[in-house]
Amino acid sequence: MAVRRKARPRAVGSRGFWLVVILLAATTVALRLWTSDRGQAFLVQRGITRHFLPELGTRLDVALARSFLDMGLLRGDLKTRLVTEGNQRVREYAFTSPAHLTPTQCQLELRRAAASVNGGIVRAEQRHQKGEELVLLFGFGRAITHRVVVRPALSPRLAQGPGHGPRIALIIDDLGNNLNATTRGFLDLQVPVTLAVLPELSKSDDMFEVAGKHGIPTLLHLPMEPEGGQDPGKHAIRVGMSAEDIDDVVDHDFRRYKTFIGVNNHMGSRATADRATMRGLMNALHKRDLVFVDSQTTPHSVGREMGRAAEVWCIANDLFLDDKAEPADVVSANLLRLATLARKRGLAVGIAHPHPETLKALQALLPRLAAEGIEFVTIDELRPHGKSTAETASTPR
Repeated sequence: MAVRRKARPRAVGSRGFWLVVILLAATTVALRLWTSDRGQAFLVQRGITRHFLPELGTRLDVALARSFLDMGLLRGDLKTRLVTEGNQRVREYAFTSPAHLTPTQCQLELRRAAASVNGGIVRAEQRHQKGEELVLLFGFGRAITHRVVVRPALSPRLAQGPGHGPRIALIIDDLGNNLNATTRGFLDLQVPVTLAVLPELSKSDDMFEVAGKHGIPTLLHLPMEPEGGQDPGKHAIRVGMSAEDIDDVVDHDFRRYKTFIGVNNHMGSRATADRATMRGLMNALHKRDLVFVDSQTTPHSVGREMGRAAEVWCIANDLFLDDKAEPADVVSANLLRLATLARKRGLAVGIAHPHPETLKALQALLPRLAAEGIEFVTIDELRPHGKSTAETASTPR
């Protein structure tokens, strides 16, 4: 019977031993490159693979979004779209630099954000013919994932007028369902607010009447067509309606409720992005000397653009304090963000809803913010009274 020999272990220091060590080390390095964030970025930057580019682009998108918030840019400030850069489709963000930052300072903030996820600026150019507009291409190595267009700040016409400190215009939305204790609590807040009342609800008429008795200005919270087929409510403004039909809707509400100073959109992500629809609405508002507050339910809204063309005074929402019923601490955190924005820009507009926890947060925090120098104003105080309504109000965007 043949005797089976045991395999001898490779001697330490032999050629075979070092070959095994090198192979193990190479495998470890390859695994780290393939599985770590830094390693994946390295592989794409060196042109070894583009396999990880979509995931890296998502990380960069999140980092840029955080940087936008840190700079005081909120909903409605950013115009987004997909554009072609070279032979690749990339996401573009375009915005006007906040009043407290130059485009170059914005560039530094965005560069830091990209570096935090191992990305960077692939190329930058300054368009002198467009008032020193910056175009920044972000990505990994030569692979581009984002384009950011930074425009110089406009002169802050309304937001930081002489003698004004930071101001907040707070709107309470979705009123008209009831007149319970929570609703009445919003009527008794210790700072000026603007109320937005939905039409055709059981307490809509009462809400307008009570607001008038309290001397609180009101907006008609006008139902408008959203994306996705959700029902916005009775007598909604919908895409495809004629200008005459839109005028009839506004006229019906104006004759019934009489006291509102303007409208803001309830839902409306589809309607406010449609130029023909918004042109018809703005003509109806201009005819009745009403203002438009863009709730900014979509970044693609053309409300202010169409308002300017129709000589309707417009202003846009900056932040929803409570997209849904939120805990009081979440609402408080959002209100503090709004106050920070007001301090940076001079004026910030926020929208809240009649939830008990929202009321609790506002009752606790509004007096403190007022004591710290934040001035609360109504939409009616901001609008120009007289014939010069063509100017669109703006926190510097």
